[in-house]
Amino acid sequence: MIKHQDGITTRAIVISRKKFKNYSLFTFITPRRGIVRCSIPHKWLQTLKNSSYLRPFSAVYITFLLDEEYVNLVQLDGVYSIEQVDKSLSNISYIAIISELINELFQLYDVNEQVFSVIANFSNTIRHKSIRLGTIVLGWQLFSLAGLTPSKEAFLARNGIDEFWDELRSITGASITGLMKRGIEDMISYSWDSKGPLNISKYTWNDLESLLYLYSTIQLGHELQSVNFLRTMTIDKDINLGHQG
Repeated sequence: MIKHQDGITTRAIVISRKKFKNYSLFTFITPRRGIVRCSIPHKWLQTLKNSSYLRPFSAVYITFLLDEEYVNLVQLDGVYSIEQVDKSLSNISYIAIISELINELFQLYDVNEQVFSVIANFSNTIRHKSIRLGTIVLGWQLFSLAGLTPSKEAFLARNGIDEFWDELRSITGASITGLMKRGIEDMISYSWDSKGPLNISKYTWNDLESLLYLYSTIQLGHELQSVNFLRTMTIDKDINLGHQG
């Protein structure tokens, strides 16, 4: 991050856009400022250079001025956008789920460079790989980074893990199989630059997706709106975190 003569310039990932009558509210995550939001009038948006990059999980550089709760956007430069997001309603739904989850779990200006790094790696990965499976993996990782599930280090050291499984079973009422335990551990430990797929069966992916939504409802105190929308759709089920064909 550098201080520009007309503001602060930083890398950012677009998290979400919320439309209102005369303006849109955009949420970004940055490495040194955490989550920031800016309000952009629709009239200005029509003439804003590189505005096509203002799509969820596009990578950009932004220059902004600090202004209490929201920031004032001065300049936007695009790096890449996620072309496959708009290719299906299911992709749009999964992107909405992860956007909503990030907004629920992390506060404005709450700086955590590891959270930024994981989200940036997710963004880069879903340019070519399954958005659905990436969403499931990132969902579990975000709960870990928010301190609601054990960390990768805790799993490696087996520190409090048995107690976590007991708690997860107790609060969700779900039957947590050995395959599900291994899947959650592999997801939380997953490195986004890994070239190989996660060794998780189609049925375990489905179980861990359902458990993720149930767990999020319990932890947040309400169901994510995007999860409710997803239920109304027919979703293609991928079987590994590999290239879509």
